Amino acid sequence: MTSLQESHSQRDLMRVLAAMGFSVIPLGYTLVVLPIYLNEIGFSEGTIGAITSISAITNTFALVPCALAADRYGRKFFAVGGFLCAALSYLLFASTTDLNILLLASAIGGVGIAGGFSSALWVPVSTALVADKTSPGNRAKAFAWTQGVWTLSNSAGSALSVIPAIFRGTFQISYLKSFQYAFLILAALAILSSIILLPLRETRADHAAPKTRTQRRFPQSIRQIAKFSITTGLLGFAQGVSLQLLSLWFKKTYAVNEAAVGPWFAAAQLTAIIAVPIIPKLAESWGSALSVLTMEGLGAVVLGSMVLAPTYQAAGMIFVGRNIFMNISWSLQQSYLMGTVPAEERASAFAISLTTLGIGRSISPMLAGYFLSGSGFLSISAPLLIGAAVYLTSAITFFLLFRGISPREEIHAIKSK
Repeated sequence: MTSLQESHSQRDLMRVLAAMGFSVIPLGYTLVVLPIYLNEIGFSEGTIGAITSISAITNTFALVPCALAADRYGRKFFAVGGFLCAALSYLLFASTTDLNILLLASAIGGVGIAGGFSSALWVPVSTALVADKTSPGNRAKAFAWTQGVWTLSNSAGSALSVIPAIFRGTFQISYLKSFQYAFLILAALAILSSIILLPLRETRADHAAPKTRTQRRFPQSIRQIAKFSITTGLLGFAQGVSLQLLSLWFKKTYAVNEAAVGPWFAAAQLTAIIAVPIIPKLAESWGSALSVLTMEGLGAVVLGSMVLAPTYQAAGMIFVGRNIFMNISWSLQQSYLMGTVPAEERASAFAISLTTLGIGRSISPMLAGYFLSGSGFLSISAPLLIGAAVYLTSAITFFLLFRGISPREEIHAIKSK
């Protein structure tokens, strides 16, 4: 790669990260605000679980077809389309409280960690673009910074949870309007993401077209992808049951609103930025399999301990620690997959693995809503305890499946020691 090509690639990588950053802010906001907002305007815990589940269900069905098409026809415009779909979703949330329209909005756009159709378009494509614009030796570092951008944007979105309260206090507007105006801000951020990505340079060198009809339908690395999908399926179930309605768990357990818990969600994301320089060092020193087992395992134990916190501040501090471990683990897993499949199959591989992630997310928010509709300690604590157990199972499974398979750069690092 010439110095000019390297300069263009670095500039394009910055565009991808910037577009991703602005598009993640609404996900951080809705993760905190949406469950509490929907509960306050009269929806039951079960209905709230269904609203978030429909987003994951749509994402699950759309991921693979969208990613396969993006690998074949070009990734940039699929990402731009995903951002614009998210904008439409937030405009719908801003316009009504009708359940049917809210279900449609959730299906179209990303809601918290549930993807929606929009995320099916842009998330696997953005991940592949990061890998495309990075040399193999710098890939772990690039994904560390990708996780850093994701973390900062999620933190900013969680911090924005105070905006409705500010609107009500400063402008004396109604409770409902304060949230609807905030959704308009989210729509503007999604549109900004699409504008940032439009000048991106994309060539066939970034994603070679599959050579045969068989390869187009059946990736060469299907065995590796299938094994990876087992771990992401467990991961998705754990995320959906423990995180998607976590702000509602705070409300039920400690009687606090979105303005009180939002800063803790923001701190949990922001503090995880310290993981950025750790990730490539872990991959080089321990290898992906052992690093994921250790980090995700610790995160699972910490998550389960949240149910013992005497105050919401203590629970928030524990959640901060949990996020550090989990952000490290997820970055390592993304980098690992991108390093063990062919370049032309990266978006497809990530999308297939995310499909099983979405299947888990589709079911588990409704289970969380069921438990949160109860009033006893065990019922309300169940989503976190179940999530912790499944996270731990996912970590152990990853280690057992991949401890003997390493990306080239990890093998080279081990041999050079």
